[in-house]
Amino acid sequence: MHADLIFSEVNEHISGWCDSGHQAPATFRREGPGSPELPIRFFSVSGLNMHGIYCEPCLIVANHLARLKKQGVL
Repeated sequence: MHADLIFSEVNEHISGWCDSGHQAPATFRREGPGSPELPIRFFSVSGLNMHGIYCEPCLIVANHLARLKKQGVL
């Protein structure tokens, strides 16, 4: 099996800037409302003619949108 994208966790990226173009918040409720605030994680994403370092919330949103697109909702 060939992976389209390769993800690897990295240390904080350039003062918290995400390659999607915003400065990520310092913490994130990884398990939803009411869960503890945890430090933001950054991931190096490469493949399909792309490479960047993205914050965890952006990757969650991108994954959700891809799922909706696959289901024909978008």
